[in-house]
Amino acid sequence: MRFESDFMVEYLTNLTGLEDLSGLDALSPEARSVYEAGKILWQAYFAHTDVRTVRDELKLNRADVGWYQVRKALQARNASGDFIPVSFKPFEEAYKALTEKLQPMVYELGFLKV
Repeated sequence: MRFESDFMVEYLTNLTGLEDLSGLDALSPEARSVYEAGKILWQAYFAHTDVRTVRDELKLNRADVGWYQVRKALQARNASGDFIPVSFKPFEEAYKALTEKLQPMVYELGFLKV
């Protein structure tokens, strides 16, 4: 599915200098793990269309759907029992590893100012 806004693809392309983001060699192993685990969740999200009540409740028909809505939609599918369950564990573990790597560097990387 193509979106009108592809800011993240453009950002990663500018960051890495790659036109094809399949390599992602410029990202750390921890960041690549988050990217790959997130991509699996993204693909799972787009593999099915949610029931109207979920689409309306989470406003899934908008162009600015974000991680919160994707996560909640996948959780609703898991709870319904109508879909093959999606595991968030690989993403959560990858995100935790990246967090632990970046946490000591929040000032150095400019996330927080001294």
